[in-house]
Amino acid sequence: MPFENPQNIVRSWNLQSNFATGPVIQDKLTPPTFGRIRSNFITTWREEACDTRLDWDVKNFSIYLPESLRVVASIYLHIAIPANSNSAAFKKYPALHALRTFRILSGGQEVYSCDVPTMLADYCQSLTEQQLKVFGKTYLGHQDAMDETARDVMIPLLLPNSAYGSRNGHDTRGHGVFPAYLGNQRLELQFSLYAGSYLSGTAGQQPTSISGLCKLMYHEVQMTNANLRKYQDARGGYSIINRRFTELTSGWQHYNTANAVVAFRHTQPQGTVTEVQILAVTDEAAEDRHTFVYIRPSQIKITADAIVQRDLDTQQKVDAELWTNGFVGSQDFPQPGRMCFANHAGEGSHFYSGGYNMTLASNVDIEFKFPSACRYKIWAVQLQRVKIDSSGRMRAFLE
Repeated sequence: MPFENPQNIVRSWNLQSNFATGPVIQDKLTPPTFGRIRSNFITTWREEACDTRLDWDVKNFSIYLPESLRVVASIYLHIAIPANSNSAAFKKYPALHALRTFRILSGGQEVYSCDVPTMLADYCQSLTEQQLKVFGKTYLGHQDAMDETARDVMIPLLLPNSAYGSRNGHDTRGHGVFPAYLGNQRLELQFSLYAGSYLSGTAGQQPTSISGLCKLMYHEVQMTNANLRKYQDARGGYSIINRRFTELTSGWQHYNTANAVVAFRHTQPQGTVTEVQILAVTDEAAEDRHTFVYIRPSQIKITADAIVQRDLDTQQKVDAELWTNGFVGSQDFPQPGRMCFANHAGEGSHFYSGGYNMTLASNVDIEFKFPSACRYKIWAVQLQRVKIDSSGRMRAFLE
């Protein structure tokens, strides 16, 4: 049996005073303090069938939150998707190809709008392979080997408190609960769906109508009456910061010549931007054939009023930008090209870590190139504040 005498190591600790400074942040010799959460609660499900007008390719279908709803953890659009036609297999994660946009309106005015596939794909990029597998099968209709069989999906609706609007991986907290009691100002949710062909892995095939097969699933928070009164009504006091995705381009743009530099000008920019995303897919004319396997650019440069702000002029720098900022994708959801303006932008959903207030510039030019022909969109990920005023009206602000 070997004999160990680490006294020389122990004595050396006194010689490390240059490093052994600062406050104590952890004690590994005593057990952690056993604490508690602030308020006990439990969640229950409430289901509400949607009108039969909600079907593939519908635009701006509206539904109001029930007046009896009080405290909500999350809301999902549940769709019972029929089998695909002619035994054609579905795409991977078919739910991401079902709901095109989600809008919140308060007092008849838009609070904010979400491009659901883009934001949920960004969330999926923050998951580990195992987390993605479980999340995909539970909510998004995924299988290890995709087939044509019918399936139920639950698409998270991106409320201000949604955990799925952040990049915190398997996050059960999100931004807390949503206080659904708004007095006379009922909240309106609007959906626009893709055509059924978007879900199919084979062109020209699609599932039959989903009219009468959709419902909203409310994950309600139940607690004591005293806490219910406290959390249900936040009029005049609700104010949180989350992310908004703003498309700078207008639909998919063509990139025809490999390694040719493209310059896109964003005029009169607004808001604080934490990152710019350049999402590129294969050069397929039919939009319903696009997937989330993004093509990464080999160069990205940001110029404001003719002054270069940041320049990733090689593929290695583009890749290093992702790694150093905490963007590590999975096999099914590789990372797109990103130019980051916040420190560790991939991990900063719950705290401020910097950004670029583009209102300081008249024009922001984004230059980039790809190794092959493709189609692309440019998105700005911005910080927004969502508030509920004393009358119960919700508003969102970029400044």
